[in-house]
Amino acid sequence: MSNYINVEGDPNFVKDTETGAILNTNKSEIQQAKARKKARLQQQNELDDLKQDVSDMKIMLSKILEKIDGA
Repeated sequence: MSNYINVEGDPNFVKDTETGAILNTNKSEIQQAKARKKARLQQQNELDDLKQDVSDMKIMLSKILEKIDGA
């Protein structure tokens, strides 16, 4: 099990003595960070979907134009 020591100057952070990692112990900040990450990932997924839709429309338009030129 890891041992933690308080970080001087900020009560919301501790240092893991085994790994040297600085950890945030403020649960509210952690939840807010998770919510921001979830929102960012959702926005990225929406953007990826829109990019795919535009790509599909370009392909469809190209096929339509080919049919018109071939007619």
